[in-house]
Amino acid sequence: MTASPTDWPDLLNFRDLGGHRGADGRLVKRGRLYRGTALNNATDDDLAKLANLGVGLVFDLRARSEATGRPDRLPAGATYRREPGVPSMDEVHRELLDWSVLIGQLSASDEMLTSMESFQGGIYGEMIERPQAYQALLGELLAQPSRAVYMHCSAGKDRTGVAGAIILTLLGVDYDDIMADYLVSAKYPQPDYAAVAEMAGQAGPRIGRLIGTMLTVTKPQLDFAFAHADQVWGSWDGFVQDGLGLTHEDVAALRRDYLS
Repeated sequence: MTASPTDWPDLLNFRDLGGHRGADGRLVKRGRLYRGTALNNATDDDLAKLANLGVGLVFDLRARSEATGRPDRLPAGATYRREPGVPSMDEVHRELLDWSVLIGQLSASDEMLTSMESFQGGIYGEMIERPQAYQALLGELLAQPSRAVYMHCSAGKDRTGVAGAIILTLLGVDYDDIMADYLVSAKYPQPDYAAVAEMAGQAGPRIGRLIGTMLTVTKPQLDFAFAHADQVWGSWDGFVQDGLGLTHEDVAALRRDYLS
């Protein structure tokens, strides 16, 4: 029996990836693939609902500093695995994000502003060029397909959005439907979105644009990721085979196990 939305944990950006029409007209199974925000602020009620949904794996796409500074709370019975969706974030220490501090630093240093613009502009490319986390996630899905998985990053939009888009593409979901699901995240911004956006805008147009990009998701970002897969790996099939390390048999298994 599929849980209704009222049974879902009250987590920002939480949703079930099931219900989309995939390969051969089959539907992505509900109750297997959940996505959302980090669980550091999850309540006991949230965790109980995740446990009731059968979540057996929490897959964390955050960087080391994010995960250690704001560790997940786990539902009963769930295992935990962390693999950085943007590997370069694991290779340098980054303080936990404090918007007012960050905006102050960007205002004080044009060099830092330029560096942050470059970094933010490159994260979608890096996720495609260095997709080890997504390879690991797919390995987990193949290894235990009966186990429900909750995947997340910090806000549950960029790294998690790419994860969801990759999985749905492998399951044969139409790109327009994948994009629509990805853009749902833009409807559920962080609670402090308006205040942060206003603060950033007051600091100047460049800072306003940068922070605006960091706060939401847009169609060009996901479009770029898929176009970049073709550029870097030769084609989507090349990305699947050489980037994600999947065989034709693996893709068939995913469709067998996650489509109804």
